[in-house]
Amino acid sequence: MNKWFKIMGFVIFVSFICNTSAHAASSTSLFVNSQAEYDFITVEGRTMVKLRSLSDPSWPVLAYDPKTGIVTIQNKDKSKKVQLVAGKKTATVNGKAIKLDAAVVNKNGSTYVPIRFISETLGGYVYYNNKDKRVIVRTPAGQEEYETLMHGDLTKARHIAIGLATLTEEAPPLHAGEGYNSYYYTFPEGEALRFTLNLSGYSDAYYEVNKEGLSVIKWQQDNVAEREWGAKPTFKSYVYFLDEFKAGLFTYGIVDAQGKDTELGKFGKEDCNFCSDNHLVLQIEGEKRTDQR
Repeated sequence: MNKWFKIMGFVIFVSFICNTSAHAASSTSLFVNSQAEYDFITVEGRTMVKLRSLSDPSWPVLAYDPKTGIVTIQNKDKSKKVQLVAGKKTATVNGKAIKLDAAVVNKNGSTYVPIRFISETLGGYVYYNNKDKRVIVRTPAGQEEYETLMHGDLTKARHIAIGLATLTEEAPPLHAGEGYNSYYYTFPEGEALRFTLNLSGYSDAYYEVNKEGLSVIKWQQDNVAEREWGAKPTFKSYVYFLDEFKAGLFTYGIVDAQGKDTELGKFGKEDCNFCSDNHLVLQIEGEKRTDQR
């Protein structure tokens, strides 16, 4: 399936179904590299994450020996070798024993490790949001992407922003329309951490990226149910990206403070050698980023 359609399916899924992260105040939620991770366990108050969910280019080798129960991780240049054994509270790093705060768990053929191990041994990032009962985990590559999102290249940051997990807060579930054929993103000029999304005219939503690298819905207009929630934003000037995926067209442009719409490009995807799957947003010539954190 073409990635453009996969992304659209994900957006609709999140909008209509996936309200779990916002309404899970009674239990802990876990996000790995800004995506919701549901396959984790809690043992004696310790959050344990599936090792295979920590996919990272810097740790390409992950092997499990069913005879010994040993899991081996090795980085690209083979400068670090980590071995774990289910049931043990120690890991071996380059031959040296390292104590863990909880024993490694093997469940249904998957290895779960305490999240503190990620930051202390694998060089990742772990943050506990005690107020909202959220655990934020980022691998080294995920942390690099987070840095780009917060204060890096504007176009790359926007591309990351629209793929983030969404916290739906108290927004009511959307009513589904029929025949989805487009989505339309807008960003305030110079910004990546605030944006709106229109789904084929059936709904509008406004999101803000929080310090954890998750997008939080702040306003929603359900045109099917004819109801509005939250506070509608006002952008003085903004850029837009319209993907009419059924028609095979991609359009982008800018609307100034006076409301003048300047179309900067319109392409048939089959004829566009740079409208590839990873060009959901395009660079706006001369635009400078103004919202670094």
